[in-house]
Amino acid sequence: MKSETGTKLLINRIHRIQGQLEAVEKGLQNDSMDCEKTLLLLKAASQAIKKFGEAYVQEYMDRCLIESKKKPDMENIRTAIKAAFFL
Repeated sequence: MKSETGTKLLINRIHRIQGQLEAVEKGLQNDSMDCEKTLLLLKAASQAIKKFGEAYVQEYMDRCLIESKKKPDMENIRTAIKAAFFL
């Protein structure tokens, strides 16, 4: 069962990430971006993407595994999670 609140929180996280990346893009297009500000925005966006992935896994992993008609390959799931969060 999908949590509406959880979905809204995930969407809000995506919007914040998009805003950070749009700020970087805007600065590059205007050739006015402060290097320090760019680095801080990129770090914030990177961390936000990681946190989004962790929140997504928490919100959906149980549901995906429980509602799946076939038995999930847990080794593939572990590999995917490890690759996503431990690069």
